[in-house]
Amino acid sequence: MEGLEQLYYLHGIGYDFTKYNGEYVVFDEATRKGALHCCGIDTSDQNLITAKNFALDVAPWMQMLAEVTLASSEMGTFELKVPSSYRGHLVDIKIFKCGVALSVNLADCREVGNYQYNNEHYIAIEVSVGALPVGYFDMEVTCNLGTFRTELWSVPKTCYNPYLGKSERKSLGLSIQLYTLKSNRNFGFGDFSDLKELVCKSANFGVDFILLNPLHMLFADQPEKASPYSPSHRCLINPLYISLDDVESIVGNACWRRFLSSTNANENRAFDGQYVDYSVVSQTKYLLFEKLYDAWAPESDACASFQLFLAEQKAELGELPLSQFEWFLQWVSSAQLERCQELATELGMSIGLVSDLAVGCTKEGMEFQAYRDCFTHGANVGAPPDPWAENGQNWGLPAPNPQKMKAHNFHYFKSLVRANMRSVGALRIDHVMALRRLWWCFTQDEKELGCYVYYPFEHLLAILKIESHLSSTIVIGEDLGVVPPEVTSSLEESAIFGNTLFYFEKNENGAFKSSEKLRSNALTMVANHDVPPFHGWWSGNDINVKLAYEIINQEQRQKQLRDREVEKGRLLDWLHEFTDGCFDMDSSSEVIYQNVMKVLAACPSQLLAIQLDDLDLQQVPVNIPGTDTEYPNWRRKLNHELVDIFEMQQEFIKQLNEIRKKQ
Repeated sequence: MEGLEQLYYLHGIGYDFTKYNGEYVVFDEATRKGALHCCGIDTSDQNLITAKNFALDVAPWMQMLAEVTLASSEMGTFELKVPSSYRGHLVDIKIFKCGVALSVNLADCREVGNYQYNNEHYIAIEVSVGALPVGYFDMEVTCNLGTFRTELWSVPKTCYNPYLGKSERKSLGLSIQLYTLKSNRNFGFGDFSDLKELVCKSANFGVDFILLNPLHMLFADQPEKASPYSPSHRCLINPLYISLDDVESIVGNACWRRFLSSTNANENRAFDGQYVDYSVVSQTKYLLFEKLYDAWAPESDACASFQLFLAEQKAELGELPLSQFEWFLQWVSSAQLERCQELATELGMSIGLVSDLAVGCTKEGMEFQAYRDCFTHGANVGAPPDPWAENGQNWGLPAPNPQKMKAHNFHYFKSLVRANMRSVGALRIDHVMALRRLWWCFTQDEKELGCYVYYPFEHLLAILKIESHLSSTIVIGEDLGVVPPEVTSSLEESAIFGNTLFYFEKNENGAFKSSEKLRSNALTMVANHDVPPFHGWWSGNDINVKLAYEIINQEQRQKQLRDREVEKGRLLDWLHEFTDGCFDMDSSSEVIYQNVMKVLAACPSQLLAIQLDDLDLQQVPVNIPGTDTEYPNWRRKLNHELVDIFEMQQEFIKQLNEIRKKQ
């Protein structure tokens, strides 16, 4: 392999893939060249291609250590690369923070690889220094070739997972879109006080976790850009989640009194309506945020917790274009989120909050600008053709450059993981396949093209393992759709939970799988934000909504309704197999749903989530994938307040928890 073909491989540009229908597809030359162009590579410059191939393939063998060296934490085993003539030499190894200082004779070590270049033979030697703590450490290796330095990553075999090896341990949780929570005090937008109330009520019924939507920072100056999956910065929090009536313990009594004397916090609250009015909510809350900041600002220099927060954030994220007012909002947001997790732990929840890391950020946002060098030029993240989108999907999120992500010892990815593991018990990673490969969408000669591009999977997975142990955070990977087999096996070996949606769990005949065959190492749910809530699905209301918003026509509606009847029949067959109940097409959605959940409660999956939308008897979807302005995505609120939902569903939740605990 040489020339462009070699560079495609070294830069992660895919060669082929298998479509959802089994069709084998080979990417053409124009597509693969286009992907390299997005990485800033002139494919007509043969000298550049030769230099790139040398830098990515040959040069690593000519260096004893790369900038990052992976080691197993159990044995402290890592690789050194040396000319074969140095096979019998001694090397001195120092890992400063671990107290390691020893000499190793390479002749006693195992050879695990080799490379030939210009009549020189290079070998990879496996060295072990003994068990190491998990983390990142500076290492220095000295020998006759010189002194070499690296960041040694001491990587555990698996992510942090207290469920590992305990098949009898099963937990029940709730999945929510926090902003949809209804109350008479939250300005029409669910906030951290609502979350505290949900934690308290859930814990009373033995619920162990609450899966949140992404809480990432969006756009204060464009409040109608509401998708939590198209954020400005994934390491920062959307300040609209701040609960203004729960800040006194953070900002202090004196500040709180000044704030109350300067404003009427009950004015202009937007409680009513089925949908969140982001413009009104944002305008109202930001006016109050500014008054709160004005009341607090005289104390800012003397506020030790704020100054510490600011120093830590800037050290991790660099100098972002945020004013002190905006950093103040981040401080308050982080403190309230932390308190929610502390409360969950105090009340006996085994996991507590589960955060959600979106797959990407927007070009207009702060994250993209801060890490511009880590991204491609002109490539967006998307998905290949599937039954729901025959032309594929372009999500409009800029694609990271797999080579540039390595900069500064993968600082960008480390910061993403750390920020989203902070103050939670578990992290859900949206589209976890992105650790291995992403579908790129780009334009070349006015033609829309797409292909898979592969990422430094081993290093990204290592960061997840290390950070999860450092923060004692469980990891859940959303692995719905076409998943490369190496990803599936690696997630399982790494004790990362998968994600199962009951709607999609079918056998080869299209029938719903036996509940006993559902994965044990998975978070199982009936639905998520991208599919209709169960009651809307059973009634077909989601199809009627699409017609009402002219997303489909009448003919398409009729076909989808016929297909839905088939699916409902399959669900009834499944229920008749696993329950003694008598159900038919005229059974209420609530009866069907509760019996489905009772069967699933006994399934092997160690994590099971109830969607709060379904407890709320919600008929309307919160999001219709593939739409933007056609449907009011990410705005639909719940029908009932939390107190009413739990009053309606308390017996049902108790029954589910009893089933889970008996297994």
